[in-house]
Amino acid sequence: MTTQHIYWFAYFNTEEPSVRYRAKYALEELAAQHKLTYDLVFPGYSPLTVLKFVITFFSIIVARKPNSVIVFEKIHTQRIYATALKLLLRIKPDRTFYDIDDADYLKFPPETIYHFIKHCSACTVGSQSIADFACKMNKNVLLLTSPVVDHRHIKTYRNKELVIGWIGYYNAHRESLMQLFFPSLKDVSIPVKLLLMGVTKQHHREELANYFVGIKNVTLEIPQDIDWQNEDEIYRTISTIDIGIAPLLNTEINKAKSAFKLKQYMSCGIPVLGSGTGENKVFLKHGINGYVCDSSQDYEQHIMKISEMSDTEYGSLSAHALDTKKLFSMHYYCTTLMHLLVINTQQA
Repeated sequence: MTTQHIYWFAYFNTEEPSVRYRAKYALEELAAQHKLTYDLVFPGYSPLTVLKFVITFFSIIVARKPNSVIVFEKIHTQRIYATALKLLLRIKPDRTFYDIDDADYLKFPPETIYHFIKHCSACTVGSQSIADFACKMNKNVLLLTSPVVDHRHIKTYRNKELVIGWIGYYNAHRESLMQLFFPSLKDVSIPVKLLLMGVTKQHHREELANYFVGIKNVTLEIPQDIDWQNEDEIYRTISTIDIGIAPLLNTEINKAKSAFKLKQYMSCGIPVLGSGTGENKVFLKHGINGYVCDSSQDYEQHIMKISEMSDTEYGSLSAHALDTKKLFSMHYYCTTLMHLLVINTQQA
């Protein structure tokens, strides 16, 4: 049975990357390429947001569209929105998915997450670590790695002065950067420009300025007021760096991450230095599209190694990084999702 309509209930609006990449962009692609129709619903208190939820909720109750599935994405609160969706799941439990790409059960009270995992027909998850967790409560757990958006920005040249880049929510990755990566720059003997995208708090910017003030070979750049929904500009900036950094301390939360920043770099043909933690090791192939680095000494060694490469050697790393995109492109994500939806519908 072919899925013809998706009701997707997101946990937040499109300011959240997971909502854009796993829901908004994917649903737009599915509509364009597979002729699916969809309803994408967000929580919120604006009149239009509430109206959209009410209309979608009762349309499912009264006249759910044939060959449709319902997706609950990362619902974790115990507020009105989540409570209403629990009721919807109870009334219409067939062909339902719970979608989760972070270990939110380690960050928030987990009762709501457990409820959706247990009672949905299936779970789609962003990492093997989450799959191992969810399969204890649901026998139908499906690994669906998060995709990158399609873009046209590919690495075409090396900078005369090495540019190292990092992108993400700094507050959540500060310890990994401080312990694994930043110390390596004290021992790098060449001029380096360090581009940090995602440092939003003033005290963090001041902390970083103080940290690097004594490291004379490092020029620090921290862009402000980034429009995170301007995907074209984000990837254009990424394509200007020479090395992408993806350090992760070996914690349970980090093991569950979907290696998204690594994917962003590689989709531009940027070689990556990253930890062999969680999903990083699925995509990062040592010496092929980057190097696995689990200590500051590893980062220092491989920064120097890449800086001393010939253009041909660097080009090979870059080409292999770009080739990795086929494992997490939007097309791959949507094709895999369609396959999973068909399997789940048939089982129902």
